[in-house]
Amino acid sequence: MLLIILLVLLLLLIQVGLPGRYLTEQVGTQAQMGPRDDLPEPTRELARSRRALANLQETLPIFLTLAILSIVLGEQGWLSLAGAAIYFLARACHVYCYMRGFSPWRSLCFLAGLVGNLLMAIPLLPHLWS
Repeated sequence: MLLIILLVLLLLLIQVGLPGRYLTEQVGTQAQMGPRDDLPEPTRELARSRRALANLQETLPIFLTLAILSIVLGEQGWLSLAGAAIYFLARACHVYCYMRGFSPWRSLCFLAGLVGNLLMAIPLLPHLWS
């Protein structure tokens, strides 16, 4: 589980860097390091990378909470690990599909990530009553 958490955090770092990369491409290093008061409208790639990052930030707290709970409560069985792996793969595919504009694949990848979170939650349910 820890390896999958680290992979998801690596994916987060990559996605955090994408908007900066695309903004630097659009306006140059000098404007990127400045106050950014008068920036032009974002390019398609910049806008998509920002939206993809915001989308990851919506589901990441849920994933991290479930992953940490599965470690703390000793629920790192096949279902939890499969759910975490599905979440990671789905989120990696989601950012790729988002950046390429692949619809409806982007939405299907998002749903797969939610299924991964659901699979991680199932083994934790008995702990609600113990």
